[in-house]
Amino acid sequence: MTDTNRTAVAETSERDEDTPLLESEFHHRLLFEHNPLPMMVYERATLRILAVSNSAVERYGYSREEFASMTLRDLTPPEDLEAFEQFFEQSGSVERLGTLSGARRQRCRDGRIVDVDMIGDDLDINGRACRIILCQDVTERNRATAELIQAREQLARSAAEHQLLFERNPQPLLVYDSDTLRIIAVSDAATASMGYTREEFMELTLFDIAPEEDHAPMRVFLNSHPPGSERLGLQLARPRHHLAKDGTIIDVEVTSDDLVLSGRACRVCLCLDVTERNRASEELAIARDQAVEASNMKSAFLANMSHEIRTPMNGVIGMTELLLGMELGEEQREAAVQIARSGEQMLSIINDILDISKIETGHLELDITDFDLHEGLRNTCAIAGTQAKAKGLFLDLQISDQVPARMRGDGRRIHQIVLNLVSNAIKFTAEGSVSVRLLPDGPPMAHGTPVRIEVADSGIGIDPAKLDRMFEPFTQADVSTTRLYGGTGLGLAIARELVELMDGTISAESEPGKGSTFNVELVLASPLVEDASSSAARELSIQAAWARPPEVLVAEDSQINQIVAARSLERCGCRVDVVSNGTDALAAVAAKRYDAILMDCQMPGMDGYEATRELRAREIGHDVHVPVVAMTAQAMEGDRERCLAAGMDDFVTKPMRFEELNAVLRRWIPADAPRLELSSTPPSSR
Repeated sequence: MTDTNRTAVAETSERDEDTPLLESEFHHRLLFEHNPLPMMVYERATLRILAVSNSAVERYGYSREEFASMTLRDLTPPEDLEAFEQFFEQSGSVERLGTLSGARRQRCRDGRIVDVDMIGDDLDINGRACRIILCQDVTERNRATAELIQAREQLARSAAEHQLLFERNPQPLLVYDSDTLRIIAVSDAATASMGYTREEFMELTLFDIAPEEDHAPMRVFLNSHPPGSERLGLQLARPRHHLAKDGTIIDVEVTSDDLVLSGRACRVCLCLDVTERNRASEELAIARDQAVEASNMKSAFLANMSHEIRTPMNGVIGMTELLLGMELGEEQREAAVQIARSGEQMLSIINDILDISKIETGHLELDITDFDLHEGLRNTCAIAGTQAKAKGLFLDLQISDQVPARMRGDGRRIHQIVLNLVSNAIKFTAEGSVSVRLLPDGPPMAHGTPVRIEVADSGIGIDPAKLDRMFEPFTQADVSTTRLYGGTGLGLAIARELVELMDGTISAESEPGKGSTFNVELVLASPLVEDASSSAARELSIQAAWARPPEVLVAEDSQINQIVAARSLERCGCRVDVVSNGTDALAAVAAKRYDAILMDCQMPGMDGYEATRELRAREIGHDVHVPVVAMTAQAMEGDRERCLAAGMDDFVTKPMRFEELNAVLRRWIPADAPRLELSSTPPSSR
């Protein structure tokens, strides 16, 4: 206690005990100065501060002497002075203000600005109009209040934003109560998609927006996940149906997850409308099935066409080949040669059509073997030479010594490519020459040797603008070309596909009236190293004569083809029996043992497939296996596999070539085959 306070207490004790304590001016002053809240007294006229409490001194940082020289303006921040002056201007004419409260901002000695709640009342001191004010510092309270307001505003904005994001989501969204299945929130897209208003949705459950036929599986699903059980968690793209207000059924994929709203277990669902996608998928499936059916029909047509055309072609080419092996006069031989040439041309067209079909379906495959590239080109030019000679053209073949003869690749397809190009060149060249050149196309590489085959002619040429179209199927440079020169327009298309299948390139250079040059660039692998002795031994076994004439059975329903097959087999040194269907073939095999059977695949009654399966069944347990060679006019993809699956051992395509037939027989009938006991009477006659 200060000396002043002690003196005040002592003076108080000397007063009359009957004097009320709070009526003492001294005690009132003590109450004022020691009030825990800042208090001030100022003169209304001048706003000069007349007295301050200890708390005001402590809170504002000014001493009593400094306060005594200040007015309320000095405690007001500069930015608040205008409002301050307006207030006191308005209140200056009022005789008594009475009790007033309000919020103010005041400036401390250290520059801090504090928020205060002020409560004031009139006071008369020695005839002067004054006011006493109590200034409660509410800076922290206001800051906390402002932060709370800001947080509430931010929460409100966030809630509004989340609601906006939910309602304006471009995909239909809905939220339902997991216990009651009642819908409690939907997005705008959901209302637009299903036609219900938001208010109508709030009256619906999941069953109300599902078609009747979906209710039973929905109940099964819900019964397996009753309320209060383990939460479902995230469910992705589950197929569902929604029933729109107008009765339309919508296909949807629902992705959903658990959600808690105000203590309620809910689920939020994103409902992706896949009606159009499903419809498109169904249409695509139908179109795919139709395409497959059309492709199957096309394949069946081509297979049937192949069989129907190759069967008579087998007779034409086979009989012509037999005819050319006979003693003929010069004029007769020339006629037979022309028939053979026409047959070969017809067969080439058939093969082109079948090849383009295989290419379209992706079933064309390469047969990679070691072959002699030089010899292959010589044979190709020899075949085309007859056609060139007939037109009076000079066909020239040039082979560079820098290109190895032995290569590894599909020699048969290379022969087909070059033959197509050479035949094409001869067809469009009226006079002059056609040249074939085999050249190196770069240094040897690790994976093979680059080669270039050029076919050049002095023919009609091609417009450079139309060169690219020349490699498209059924396309020729001019519509009149087919009428003037003939052809299917498939040769170059097949050549391009074959070259690209070999990872090569084909290109053309031409100028109308100055001929054309076609370039084929390939990389051919080196031949595999083979044991010379085994190769020689195999060659010897193929060329060796049979110790006795093999007994061969021909099963063929066409009389012409029976004659062709029988005569061809006899040229190979075989004895031949002929039957016309599978039933007779089985009877013949039961009566006599054969070294091999040439089995036509399509015959009336029991066909070749069924006959072979029955033959293999009869052979079980008898330690015997008669080689069966399929003889068919069908040459589509899968025909060979079908023959082998039926139990056949090999496959020859009509029209049969003598060399091919001879090779097949020697492959399956060993040279030292034991002599068989022959039946005195054949099963049938030719």
